[in-house]
Amino acid sequence: MREELPVSEKILQTLHNLCATAPDLARKSEELAQVLQLEVTEVEKILDGYGCDGYVESFADNQGKKWYYLTGRGIIKVCALFT
Repeated sequence: MREELPVSEKILQTLHNLCATAPDLARKSEELAQVLQLEVTEVEKILDGYGCDGYVESFADNQGKKWYYLTGRGIIKVCALFT
């Protein structure tokens, strides 16, 4: 039986499941936090770390809300979770 994924990998998987794979498909950190029942600050901290690794990219809207999406490298990382 497969072990439970760490929270950080669940966040990436959630981005993938929500099809957040391009800037126009990005999802707000608030939405991800709600889906995963986590604090927004925790989600943003983890995703910002993945941004440094090239797995996600982010941008802020005109209201200062952060949006995230998987890069090609991030999609490959998520797919590797299934093998």
